[in-house]
Amino acid sequence: MTLFLFLFVLAAGAAATGYVYWLGRRVVPVDHVGIVRCVWGRPHPDATFRNVVPDTARGVLAATLPAQRPTWLMPWLYTVEPVPRIYVPEGMVGLVVALEGQKRPRDRQVALPPVEDCDHFQDGAKFLRGRGEEGPQAVTLPGGSSYAINTALFTVRTVPRTYVPDGTVGLVKAKVGKVREAGQPFARHVPCEDFQDGATFLRGGGEQGRQLAVLAGGTFYDINPEIFEVLTTENLGAGREGLVAEQLALTSIPVGHTGVVITRDGDEPDENEKVGPRVGGHRNFRLAWEFIDRGGRRGVQQETLKEGSEYALNPWFVQVLLVPTFLLNMEWNKKDSAKQGNYDARLHELDLETSQGIRLRVEVSQSLRIPSAAAPRLVSEFGSSPDAGRLAGGALTDDPQPVQRFVERVLGATVENYFVEITADSTVKEFLSGILDIRTNLSSQVRNALKAWGVEAVRTNIERVRSLDQVYYDERQRIFSEDTRGDLLARQMEHADAEQAIEFTRMETEKKRLILQIEAEAELLGADHVRLSRMIQDMSKLPVPNYIGGDLSGYLESMPMNLVRNLLEQLRTAEKPPETVAEAPPVAQVVASEDEPDLWDEPPGPHGGDGGTREDT
Repeated sequence: MTLFLFLFVLAAGAAATGYVYWLGRRVVPVDHVGIVRCVWGRPHPDATFRNVVPDTARGVLAATLPAQRPTWLMPWLYTVEPVPRIYVPEGMVGLVVALEGQKRPRDRQVALPPVEDCDHFQDGAKFLRGRGEEGPQAVTLPGGSSYAINTALFTVRTVPRTYVPDGTVGLVKAKVGKVREAGQPFARHVPCEDFQDGATFLRGGGEQGRQLAVLAGGTFYDINPEIFEVLTTENLGAGREGLVAEQLALTSIPVGHTGVVITRDGDEPDENEKVGPRVGGHRNFRLAWEFIDRGGRRGVQQETLKEGSEYALNPWFVQVLLVPTFLLNMEWNKKDSAKQGNYDARLHELDLETSQGIRLRVEVSQSLRIPSAAAPRLVSEFGSSPDAGRLAGGALTDDPQPVQRFVERVLGATVENYFVEITADSTVKEFLSGILDIRTNLSSQVRNALKAWGVEAVRTNIERVRSLDQVYYDERQRIFSEDTRGDLLARQMEHADAEQAIEFTRMETEKKRLILQIEAEAELLGADHVRLSRMIQDMSKLPVPNYIGGDLSGYLESMPMNLVRNLLEQLRTAEKPPETVAEAPPVAQVVASEDEPDLWDEPPGPHGGDGGTREDT
């Protein structure tokens, strides 16, 4: 009986134990986490932990039960509530809010992470023991993962990752942090992995307000929007924080221009310092905090941005003015409304008056080139209005005013003063006749005036001179007529010299031809025959009356005395017999042409003789 009772009690105890074990066995389903509550017991001695406790005490335990791992808890003392795991989708970021923890300082709106690593808030006990603070947490949960988080201690909401479009920059404004000093336009720079590590930003003394660093385009960032506000082209809308969407583009310097940089922060420039000195280490103003830390001055900078390059610049920190470096042609002429944006928009025709009181209107042109090194001084001296120009993308402003003012006040004044002095001491004739010297002297004066500003003068030209008085045109016509007459006489002299040279050449050629012809006839027929033939030809060309009576003497009397003398001389020469003559060749009969009369029916013999005469038919 006693044994039976013992066995019964043992069986009943085993059954009760099994029942109690069954009641206390807990298995959390897949993709869930078990939240444990202690129903009975004393509260936690630290009043900070009101509902969730880091250790065994009455309330919700910070530690959770993992999924699919059997755990036994005393029934009626603990309850377990399975809740789904927290999943942060890809392309999102999880923002965590601690429902309990240490109180934050009054000047900090976001909680810093605990001293101990709490494994992305999955170890609530370490969070509480490490003096984790209640409220929004600086640390975020990366996307594409699930987390076993105690939802009684933490709440999690998801927001999209911050994306900065390609070809643009993102500007950051801190919502929390220390308060900046009065008059300080930008917060002190704190490296924090492109603002993805909010805890490091806060621990490093990060300040509220506009940040100097920018976010590169074409990238996603895990940025906590509780700490930072990021301005991009997608959320800027019609404009905010003094910016429009175009200003978030990359700053691209077009070819043929240089970018003059104006910084809005830095050391105070000296009283006579027009242009800030070069400062190294800031990578063309990309690292704005390096520029400030190395003693960079506020205002116009000597260092310029080169053409054909792109820069990720902070438009809050810098403004870049475009200054042309290509060849510029300035014209003094009438301007219409379409040319008001040109660099020579303030140059107009020059109205002058000569010493005679004649009014002239002169149009001039001047080519020049502004080197990159000279551009900062021009911007500093001639300035730019805050609302002038147009946005050219990024931190660029295309404002023609600095160059327009330089052209008007330096180049324009030099040209106008020179012409006023020249025309006041000149007559119209002196002005017109000395126009080449005037242009040369003007070019020299312009070159010297531009050189003082580091600008290169290329070409100076007087395009047009007109008058408001008719006497000017009369004087100009007279000068033109005199110049034209001189040119005409000079050309006639040249032609006369050429004709004379041609005539001399022709006469020399004819002379050589006749000599060759006579030599050929003399060789073939004999010298006497040639002389006699030439005499007869000359006589046949002489003018004689239609009728001559008598003998040869009457004919000779009708000829001029010099011709008669020459013919007689030729006859005497022809009568001298040669030293050795074998036989005289027969002489051909001369036949007169139809236009000229026949002088003889037969030629005279070698010793002369009377020739007969006849009446011309």
